[in-house]
Amino acid sequence: MGSLADERTLAALDFSSVRDRVVGATRTQRGKARARELEPLTDFALVRLEQARTAIVRQLVVAEDLHVLPAVDTQEVTQAAAVGRTIGAEELRAVADAIAAAAAAYNALKETKEAELRAILARYTPLKELHRALTDAIDERGTILDRASPALGRIRRGMVNAQNDARDRVTSIVRSGKHARVIQDAVVTIREGRFVVPIKAEFAGEFPGIVHDSSSSGQTLFVEPLAALESNNRVRTLRIEEEREIARILEELSRGVGAHAAAIDNNVEMLSEIDVLVARANVARSMDAIAPELADEAIVHIERGRHPLLDHRAVPQTIPLDGGTRLLVISGPNMGGKTVALKMLGLFVAMAYAGMQIPAAPGTTIGRFDRVIADIGDEQSIVENASTFSAHLARMREMFERADDRTLVLVDEIGGGTEPGAGAALAIAMLERLLALGACGVVTTHATELKLFASGVSGVVNASVRFDPATFRPTYHLDVGAPGQSLAFPLAAAMGIDRSIVERAQALLDSRERDYESALAELSMRAMELQSERDALTAERRAAERERGGLAADRERFEAERRAFADRAEETMQRSLREFATELERRAAAAEAKRPKVTAAQSALLSRTADEMRRALGVTNDSGAHETPEDGAFEPNDPIRILSLRQDGTVVEDYGDTILAAVGPMKTVVKKSDVRKLPHRAGGAKRERAARARDENASRGAAMRSRAELDVRGKRFVEAEPLVDQWIDEAVLAGNSPLRLIHGKGTGMLGRGLQEFLRGHPAVRSVRYGNEDEGSGGVTIIELA
Repeated sequence: MGSLADERTLAALDFSSVRDRVVGATRTQRGKARARELEPLTDFALVRLEQARTAIVRQLVVAEDLHVLPAVDTQEVTQAAAVGRTIGAEELRAVADAIAAAAAAYNALKETKEAELRAILARYTPLKELHRALTDAIDERGTILDRASPALGRIRRGMVNAQNDARDRVTSIVRSGKHARVIQDAVVTIREGRFVVPIKAEFAGEFPGIVHDSSSSGQTLFVEPLAALESNNRVRTLRIEEEREIARILEELSRGVGAHAAAIDNNVEMLSEIDVLVARANVARSMDAIAPELADEAIVHIERGRHPLLDHRAVPQTIPLDGGTRLLVISGPNMGGKTVALKMLGLFVAMAYAGMQIPAAPGTTIGRFDRVIADIGDEQSIVENASTFSAHLARMREMFERADDRTLVLVDEIGGGTEPGAGAALAIAMLERLLALGACGVVTTHATELKLFASGVSGVVNASVRFDPATFRPTYHLDVGAPGQSLAFPLAAAMGIDRSIVERAQALLDSRERDYESALAELSMRAMELQSERDALTAERRAAERERGGLAADRERFEAERRAFADRAEETMQRSLREFATELERRAAAAEAKRPKVTAAQSALLSRTADEMRRALGVTNDSGAHETPEDGAFEPNDPIRILSLRQDGTVVEDYGDTILAAVGPMKTVVKKSDVRKLPHRAGGAKRERAARARDENASRGAAMRSRAELDVRGKRFVEAEPLVDQWIDEAVLAGNSPLRLIHGKGTGMLGRGLQEFLRGHPAVRSVRYGNEDEGSGGVTIIELA
């Protein structure tokens, strides 16, 4: 099957300008080349796949800060290494960086387990040993490191010693004063890798040594002293050994690259595909784009679409080409946005078929087409002796030859470029043929005959670009269902054409056409008024919805504040009551009183006072709680409410002023003033036994449910902490260890917070980030005590 759209159509739709944004967002050389070749696909199954991939990667870009590291295209280097060529150090380091970038992209995506990405990730081959060998030998600047081989390290250490010895020998000669008269400057310099002394040319014969160079003026000779000859020779010998060892290291590393050439190329190819996906996702984010719905029918519905090349200047347009609408005829004056709407629809289809998301609102649908053909703009050719009208006819003939019920046609100024009456008739005949072929599309026109045709033929709908009725300036809104005015006379007057000329032109216009234009103007005016009212109502409705949402948020906030105040008030009140009771006891003890420290009547009075304070503050007391019994006595198994703990429990034993209470498995001694008695419940003992049985079943269930891995990516710390805590408890019951906690990398805050929490957990013995094969910094490995 051929391409969805030919080069002329894609050029007319400005597809390359949108594609260039994807190219600019790529990070790798091969990814950039792949993005330049991005074109609309023809297989609709592949279109669905690429749209799904873009959506998945966009979610990862937002949630996991997915990004691609820069990398060169390694193909030429690996091919050269594969045939035995020795590769330079900088090129080998670039290969290592590309291997690392591919590994990072693979590791970032392998945890997603999305079926749509499996085919891309399947070609990846780990190359850890080769990467380690390259990076251990060559640094980021392409310099061979001393640790590249033991021999190289030994040679370089020897070279340093030899250079120091040669420098010291020459320095001692310069400083000795014996040759002060012949030395030009008391400095040691280097010529041809050998330490030399600058000697005055006229005393060359008085200084024993070998001349290596002279100054540009000829006044100075650079002479190597004979006393330093042996040391300089040693330096030169070691430098030759160093060059040989470096050549051997590069040859060995090149063989390694050549042996893995195919794997490296596959990894870089995978990286380039991921690079383009991330670029498409980032471009979609920058345009605030959405993933369009894909339909098997040959339809298009654009909901509030914004032309991507107009950026913030774009006016949202809704274009329906679905249901009973097969052809949309857009009319109205020039510069009103007809062609922009036409191009936007075709461009959105091309973008969707290239796997790109489109800047529109949810509800936008792109159907299945086999081809898109556009005839937009002036295609006059002097070379081919073709006028605009001839070029237009040639393009229309091509459409008729190829069009079917899976074809989308886009024609700007159909039937234009010739005598208006004949052009309009020809345009109507062309539209009838397109309908007969089953094609759908959008055309623009100024012809009244086409507006009337669209009004009376099923499947054809009028649309118009809106103008301000007062200033006749375009608003760039598209109104579907009403034909557009020409506005020739009002625009002529607005542009300063003499009024008498405009009036004369109106008089010359055929009466029927004049009546039509007048009726159309009145209809357009009414339509614009209705649209303005509808827009105002829509704005008011949205404002009301925002206000209602704000009121709901305020209500929730006030309720949260009320609950917080109630908790604080209850806590403060209980603390004050406990302090008051303690003070009474202290005073009673000081006076050696014989009565109880705090009587039942006093406790009841305090309780009644506290209840009255709660009612005055609007703070409800714990429901269902009774006052302390008048006699202050409690029976074992009496249900109680411990106010300071805000927990329900049962009485174990009555100690007089205090009682021993059981709260779950915990037992504690509390004062009676801090306790409220609860009503007995029928069948309490039976329910208690059932509750214990449920707890035992829950423990067994937790052990059965326990798993060695937990994924909390995308959650906040406050959401993830209780999940992790429960998971640890279940793992302890089941005896699972070690455990693998997946939290992702992102900003690192979630991982650090959870690790800090786990280090303080009594059941955890050790916590560490995962190794590279375990998920690296996106995973925490936990050993239980």
